[in-house]
Amino acid sequence: MWRITKLVLFSLLFVTLVENSFQDDEGGEEEEFRGLRIGIMRKPKKCAQETKHGDHLTVKYNATLVDGTLLVPTRNLEFTIGEGSMIQGWDQGLLDMCVGEIRELVAPPSYGYGELQVGDAIPPKAHLTFYIELLDIKDGQPKPDIFGQVDINGDGLISHDEVAAYLRKESIPDGDGDSSHQTVITEIFNEEDKDNDGYISLNEFQGFKHEEL
Repeated sequence: MWRITKLVLFSLLFVTLVENSFQDDEGGEEEEFRGLRIGIMRKPKKCAQETKHGDHLTVKYNATLVDGTLLVPTRNLEFTIGEGSMIQGWDQGLLDMCVGEIRELVAPPSYGYGELQVGDAIPPKAHLTFYIELLDIKDGQPKPDIFGQVDINGDGLISHDEVAAYLRKESIPDGDGDSSHQTVITEIFNEEDKDNDGYISLNEFQGFKHEEL
């Protein structure tokens, strides 16, 4: 699809073991990243791979408010780090992590849900505490070659006709007004065709952002 829109998932997931069962004999290290506290509770001596943005992670976690109120009991979760589907505290606080490593994150509102109230459990401006154990890392899936799919003749330029053909191929309804194919195509070219020559080159292409696509 065109807008390959980032879907921000306000999940009530997030991680903290109320007990200190994740602490071990090695003790822990802690660093602060602009208000986000990252405590390394256990780190393997051997680490074949560290997490980076775009990796698909499997973690074990639970979550509390800083006063110890349990939000989420221990469970597993899979997600891709750095794509905005999790709170910023996770996207930042779980970088450079090894399988088997356990971290405590203490996230101020700017790294959590800000002034939002999430359900009945998380109040506005909440400070959150998470304990997270990394179980697995998989390299992120490659992004689809949308430009190549639209550029039917392979000349390195996308025309109005090629966009129209792609809309039909993807079975995107040709509605009325703002949802008509012609309106969609006009908006796409207004945004992507920087030199106004009637074509979208690979250099101009940023991944179409029309909300309905």
